[in-house]
Amino acid sequence: MEKIFTPLFRLISIAILSYYPHCVFAEFHGTITGTTNYVWRMYSKSNNKPAIQANLDYQHSIGFYTGVTASSFNIGSSELDDSLEFEGSAQAEIIPYVGWNFKPFDDWRVDLQYSHYFYDGFIYTLEGEYDEFYLFLHYKDLLSFQTSYAKDFYGLIGDAYFYELTGRYPITDFLEASGSFGYANTKSVLSADYTYWNIGFTGKYKFIALDLRYYEAGETNIEEELEFLDHPHTQKGTIVFSISAGF
Repeated sequence: MEKIFTPLFRLISIAILSYYPHCVFAEFHGTITGTTNYVWRMYSKSNNKPAIQANLDYQHSIGFYTGVTASSFNIGSSELDDSLEFEGSAQAEIIPYVGWNFKPFDDWRVDLQYSHYFYDGFIYTLEGEYDEFYLFLHYKDLLSFQTSYAKDFYGLIGDAYFYELTGRYPITDFLEASGSFGYANTKSVLSADYTYWNIGFTGKYKFIALDLRYYEAGETNIEEELEFLDHPHTQKGTIVFSISAGF
């Protein structure tokens, strides 16, 4: 893994330093989050238990940005057989990313992003590392659409495609309601597609944010003739509380 990390972070460092003379137009941001459940799309990445997360992000005025997100990680038992035990299971997830965003019109923003998912151990019997490419389209701060393509999703041979729509409504200056609906086209790697959604409220005061949210997911378009591989339990309905502190 060191062979992968070294050139990757060297590239990120060069990109940041190349803009050093213009740092007056750049910003660094950081966030630490504690959550009762790390739910991501149709799965829990913390086995429905609490997780701690951190993010460091660099943004330049020309639209370039880069950063890294880290989280505690526990994929849990396989939905195929709860009794199976897997040695060397990953306990941490690290996601470096790089991207560029721009405004084609006053109220619209386009965001292109590349992320790589690293794990410090196995996900079941797989190394788990994979690349994902994102396209985001934002209308003001009210509506966002994203689509992404993951190559060899979680180390499985095959492609996965994701589509997600998010809406936000400011109730007050400090309180916002929001919700998302997503579709995962993963039948070629997981023998099924998934729908997933969430709805909740976020309260912000200075550098603190509190989020209370309901999550749920379900399987659809199941391919019975394909062999099912080990995968996490599909996320049942659950309420998640998160608190974040940023700078």
